[in-house]
Amino acid sequence: MTTTLPARATALRERLVRLDRLGSSVAEASDLEGLRGDLAGRAEKLNTHVKNQAMLVDLAIAVPPPASLLAARKRAGGILERFRVQPKAATLKRVQAWRSMLDEIDTASRDLASAVIAAWRTYRQHVFAGDAPAVIRSRLARTKANDAAFSEYQRLFDRLKAAFETLPSDRAAIDRVKQLAADLEAVAQNFDFAVPAEVKQFLEAVLSVSGAPLALLTPEVVKWLKENDSFDNYRVSATGRG
Repeated sequence: MTTTLPARATALRERLVRLDRLGSSVAEASDLEGLRGDLAGRAEKLNTHVKNQAMLVDLAIAVPPPASLLAARKRAGGILERFRVQPKAATLKRVQAWRSMLDEIDTASRDLASAVIAAWRTYRQHVFAGDAPAVIRSRLARTKANDAAFSEYQRLFDRLKAAFETLPSDRAAIDRVKQLAADLEAVAQNFDFAVPAEVKQFLEAVLSVSGAPLALLTPEVVKWLKENDSFDNYRVSATGRG
C-alpha cells in the first residue's frame, strides 16, 4: 500500500529532527574537542612540574606551591563543578572563565618551574657548604700535595656545580650529587693550609656540611683571618632550623 502524504510528511519531519540533533551533537563534540585541545598541552606541562615538585618533596626538599598554582586549582575546580551540573561546551566558555583558567595555568606552570629549580639549587648548601676553589687556592701553600688535592677538588666542585644547573631526572641522580659532595669533603681533608693548628682546624671544619662551631673561632683564628683578608668571608649561622 502506498504511503499516504501525511505519513510521508511525518516521517520526513522526524528524519529532519534526527538530522538536526545529529548535527547539534557533532557541533557540540567539535566544540568540546577544541576546548580539550586548548587544555591538554598546558595540563601536561604543568603536570611535569608537579611531578618534579613531588620528587623533591619526597626527598625532604621543601618546594612551597606558588600562589598562582593554588589560584589555578581553585578556578579549575569551580569550572568543573559547573560542568558537572550542565555538561555543555557553552558552560566551559561562560563569562571568560575558561580563558582566565588557561592563563592562570600558564602562570602557575612558570611559577612552579621557577620554585622547583630554586629549591633544588638551594639544596646544594645542604649537601656541601665548602668554599669555592678560588677561595681555597688563596689560602693554600703551593706544595705538590696541595696542588694535586686542589686539582681534584676543582674537578669535583665543577661537577657538583653543573649538577645543580638542571633538575635531577630521578633519585639516582640525587644520590650521585650526594656522593660528589662526600668526595669533595674527603678531598678537602687532604689540604695542608700551612697555618697554626687552631686555624687549620677551623678551616677544615667550615668545609664540612655541619660547619665550624663557635668554639673554634678563637682569638688566634680571628687574628689570622683578618691578617689574610678573609674575616668578612664568614657568617655565623644557627643550626637546627629546617
